[in-house]
This record gives sequence, C-alpha cells and structure tokens, in this order.
Amino acid sequence: MKTTSIKLCAVILLAAQTIAFGQKTEISVQKGKVIAETGTTSVAVEAGRKAVLAPDKNPTISVDNPLVEDALKLYKLIEAEKEHSDLKIDATFILVGRADSDRVLGALYFEFPNNGTEATNVLTLPYVSIIEDLKVYDLNGNLCSVETKLLNETTASYSIHLSEQVQPGEHFKLIGVADLDDIPLIPGGTPAYHKEGPLWYFRTANIMPNCLNYYRFILPDSAIFIDSNRQVIATDTVDGRLTVTIRNYTGEYADGWCIIALLLPSQDGTTLADIPDEYHGLRDPQEKEQAATYQRELAQILAGKKFEDRSTPLKTLLTVFSAAINKDKSLYLDSQYTIRPHQENEGHLDQVRYWADILDVLSIPRWPKNPGPGYVHPIYLCRKGSLICEFTQLFVHKEGKWYAYETRDRGKSPIEAVNAEDIKKAKAEGYLADWEVAGPYMQKDKKHTELFDIPLGPELRDIDVRWRPMPIEPLGQHPAYLNLDKVLYGGDQMAAYLRTQIVSDEEKPARLEIYTDDGVKAWLNGKLVHAINIGRGIPEQPDTVAVTLKKGTNHLMLKVTDDVWSWGAIVRLRPGKVD
Repeated sequence: MKTTSIKLCAVILLAAQTIAFGQKTEISVQKGKVIAETGTTSVAVEAGRKAVLAPDKNPTISVDNPLVEDALKLYKLIEAEKEHSDLKIDATFILVGRADSDRVLGALYFEFPNNGTEATNVLTLPYVSIIEDLKVYDLNGNLCSVETKLLNETTASYSIHLSEQVQPGEHFKLIGVADLDDIPLIPGGTPAYHKEGPLWYFRTANIMPNCLNYYRFILPDSAIFIDSNRQVIATDTVDGRLTVTIRNYTGEYADGWCIIALLLPSQDGTTLADIPDEYHGLRDPQEKEQAATYQRELAQILAGKKFEDRSTPLKTLLTVFSAAINKDKSLYLDSQYTIRPHQENEGHLDQVRYWADILDVLSIPRWPKNPGPGYVHPIYLCRKGSLICEFTQLFVHKEGKWYAYETRDRGKSPIEAVNAEDIKKAKAEGYLADWEVAGPYMQKDKKHTELFDIPLGPELRDIDVRWRPMPIEPLGQHPAYLNLDKVLYGGDQMAAYLRTQIVSDEEKPARLEIYTDDGVKAWLNGKLVHAINIGRGIPEQPDTVAVTLKKGTNHLMLKVTDDVWSWGAIVRLRPGKVD
C-alpha cells in the first residue's frame, strides 16, 4: 500500500497521548478500504472521512473537512427548524466560508430534484461555470466522485456520483467545496470577498423565494467585525478566529442578500481608528437632516398619510413608497421614468411596500438645483439597523420633476484608486490622470447613438453641473483607465462628461490618443476637435487627434456614450504632430 493512496481517500488522526497509553493501533487496506483497528474495535474510513483515535476510546469517524463538518451541523439545524416552523420553506441554502490571505474557500449545501423516471446515483450539471478543484460530499460526509467535461473556456459539465440511489421526485443533497471567486454567487459578478476603502466585505446572495439560509463566515486572523446587513445569531471562534453566523429567510420576494463588513489589521494595517465616519455617527449634517426628514415622513406614510411631491429625489422616493403603501397605482406609474412590464402588476406594488418597511436612507449626495434634462442622481439605501450600503436608487430629472428610474444592487465594487507613485508614473508616460466626471445623463427611449448628438448637462447654458473627482485604475497595459461603469452605477444607454486641464509652457502642436468604450466627442478650449459615434470596447489602437496647445492652461472635455456592459475612457498626450 502506498502512503499517497491513504491521503487520497482517508485521513487517520492520532491523538498524541495514544502512544503514551500504549494502545495498539493498526492501519491497513482491506478490499480497497482503509481500516483503523484498535484492540477493541475496527472502523472503515471512507473517502472524505477521517478517523480520530483518542486514548482508551474507540475510533470516531468524522468529515475530513471542517467547512463541510460545519455545513452538516447547520443542515441538521435547518431540518430541525423546518419541522417546527410555520414558514413556507421551499428550499434551503447553506454557505460556510473561510477567508485566508491568499484564498477564500466555501462549503455550499445545494440540492437538485431527480426529475427522471428512474432512480439514479448520478447527478449531472450540464452547463456550469468552471470551478477549479471542486470537491463534493454527500450528507454522510463521504467524498463523491466528480467527472468534469470542459465545454468551452468558461463552462463545463459535471457528473457527480453518489454512493446511494436517489428516487424520482426526491432530491440530490450535496455539499460542494470550492474557491468562492469561482462560483457565481453574486449577481453582476461582484467578488464574494473584496475591499472597499479600509473595509473588507464578505457577501453572498440567494435569490430563491421562500428559502431558509444559514451563512457562517470564518474570518481571517485579527479581523475586526464592523457591521452586517442581517441579524447575527451567533459568534464563536474557529482555531482562534472570529466566526459569525447569520440566519436569513428570503420570503416571498427573495430577499437574500447577506453582507458583513470588517477590518483586517494583519493584512493592511488598519485599526479601529480606520472605521469609516458613518459607523460612529459622523455624517454630513445635510445628509443627517435629509435622513431624519425621510424617516419622519415615511413613519407618517406608514400610518396612513398620502404623500405626493417630486421636486427632489428624496421626495420622489417618498412619493413612490406612498403610492405603493396606499395602493395608488396611477401615482406609482406616473412617478416612474420608464415602465417595465412587472411594474404594472399589483404584485409589484406589494413588493415595493415590503421594501419601504425594510430600507433606510444611508447617503444622499447633494443634487443640482437645475441639472437639466436627463440627469441621473443616486440615493444610497441600507437595511434598517445596518450602515452597509445595499442598494442604489436612481432618479432622473425631467422638466422640473424627478422620476424614479431603477434600483441597483451593489453589483460593482468601487474603484480602488492607484497610489501617488503610480499616478506620477502614468503622467510621465503621457497619460492624463487628473479628471472630474459629470453625469450620467439619459433620455427616455434614446439609445447611445442618439444621445451622442443631444446636448446634455455641460453642453447647455444655465445648467447646474455636479462635477466630482474621477479616479483612475489600471487596465491592461494602460495605467490610467477611467472606469465610468463602476463610478456611474453600471448604467446602459447613457452619456457622461469628463474634464481635465493640460498646462503647456508654450504654444505647440501635440496629439491626443483617445481610447473610449463607446462613442466620444472631445472639446479642447471649447472647440470640438474629435467626434466618433460608435459602439465598441476599448480599442487596441486609439483615435489620434492633432491639436494645438496654447500657452498656459488648456481645458479638455470629453462626452463618452455607453451602449451596454463596460464603459470608460483612456487619454494620452503625445508631443508633436500626427504622423
């Protein structure tokens, strides 16, 4: 028998005191099975299992994976709860995640029905994202055989073999272990574990209705737990590491987001002093006042008051909730910028009423008094009792009124701005890195190719434009990418404006290299110098524009349109004329 054969199928753990007590232990392979035998008993150790031998005790068998072991315990907890619960539970979901400095592993309980007409012990998942090093266990803790067939560069088919047959109509019940980044848990592709500013976030979502979820997060060494968007039902430690367990029932509206926020001193040197201001009450006075107004007005609406005012984004939000709570379908539809089929259903108003009682206002950026047509403005929403931003509600300005547009989850993590040294290096290579952004702007039923020639915001006179800093991030070989898709809420069929300054010591010819996704107009010192109305990703070769820089400060402004998916720009300044 080769030692590696034992490692592949089972693990034997010998307590240190065993030898001291003189208990004889023999390990052998009989008919392809690992057998752990003492003077009083013997046990077979199946694949994925481990035998623990303690002094003067018979061997005990458990799972050779602590994440799976935790998931099995939570499964038993769920099964016991289902027997005594009045909830309508159509499905269950369990995630046990462990974050280390170099990877994040997760054990996920999942179940699929056997929709065939015959019993089988093989579950086939025909079209799944490729999951590296996937391991699957049954509910007895045994390791299952997994056959993988690659279909293309991103997808594969998996056949999972169980030791027992599953009858027609019954469910395959399994626990998969994999890297969380390889599993599409988060709509929109947000990593399950990522950093925003000083905080790290561990997050997942289950959008199945009437599903009972248990999430257990084993945090890194020295982690400081800051907040969660759900009630924490237990905290304990695993190997000295803080562990947080959260229970969530998704209910009729599949309310399945689960997020925790933490600091990681051992990884980035953060301390309690780095907790963001909002977590200890240091919010902008104007935002505090607006949040208090929202809470006061919403309490009156929930008590039966009717509210109708669309002069500001915040008042429009209250109008939408009032319409839903009072079942005023006409007011609700009139307050929407676009009407989707589900918004005309009575059931959608019920769902909005549900969220009105769940959400609170977290942050309200100042809106321009006269932003012009099509300007899109955000209000950031959190769950009551939490300060973690969960949703962005967008509003569109039109003819003096604001209209509710879309609610977006935090599908895209914010940009981690590059450091001063990287910015200096980018500038040395000619990249323009000091930008401000305005927008986004949109027009009802107008595509990006139509928005291209419609003057918006900065192109109009007597319009209040909200300019704010626009960070850069690397993209491939380019060190100064302007990721509009992340900064501007991940919208489609929109336009945004970017501006910067170029200081020249003399009047001289130069050339701009402009890469955009999608179309672009460029103005230098108020004069249109380039325009291309197109749908594209960031091109390999730039649009090259010959310009003349005046002595002193030159003002460059871009209008960048967006079709779908990614959205951004890169600008590089080269000396001399275009070849």
